[in-house]
Amino acid sequence: MAGHATRSLPTPKHEQGDTVLCYEPDPTKARVLYEAKVLEVDITKDEKGKKVPEYFIHFNGWNKSWDRWVVEESVLKNSEANQALKAKLHENA
Repeated sequence: MAGHATRSLPTPKHEQGDTVLCYEPDPTKARVLYEAKVLEVDITKDEKGKKVPEYFIHFNGWNKSWDRWVVEESVLKNSEANQALKAKLHENA
């Protein structure tokens, strides 16, 4: 029966050690992307009680005091298209 419980968990899009792009987690600051690394992955519950992946992110070049837990929607694959989005967001910030 343990397998049944496992099936109900969401599958994270990113894994520990992945290099990713992450949106600025502070909503009062400009919406930009930073290069980052996934340090930890956890399954938590959102405000509606739904199980969701969260990521403990280290922003490259930043002190570890800025490391943050972020929701999956804030983390993007480090791809050419997302690097272009990052550049565009920084231009408009």
